[in-house]
Amino acid sequence: MPVTLINVFSVPHTKEAEFVQWWQEVKEHITKQEGFISGKFHTSIKPDSKFNYINVALWENEEVYWKAYEKSVTPMKAKLGELGVEMTPALYRVAFEY
Repeated sequence: MPVTLINVFSVPHTKEAEFVQWWQEVKEHITKQEGFISGKFHTSIKPDSKFNYINVALWENEEVYWKAYEKSVTPMKAKLGELGVEMTPALYRVAFEY
């Protein structure tokens, strides 16, 4: 059953351009992982939002997501630390549609 990753980021305004450029590189790696279906990267329209970037990605199932996560988490956390970015990821399943 597919799962949705919703990953919110709090990026310092002075680091936004560098973060977005880095994310372009990250996405090239992520999209090649087994079980990745699709993703959308959002930016807040309100400049003072706590979470100014949100990644929403669809994965085939939880197992393949965790395999991909294990491959990328260490270097990702190191770069986010360098940039002063807070990241809060969580997996979700659709409860209902409307």
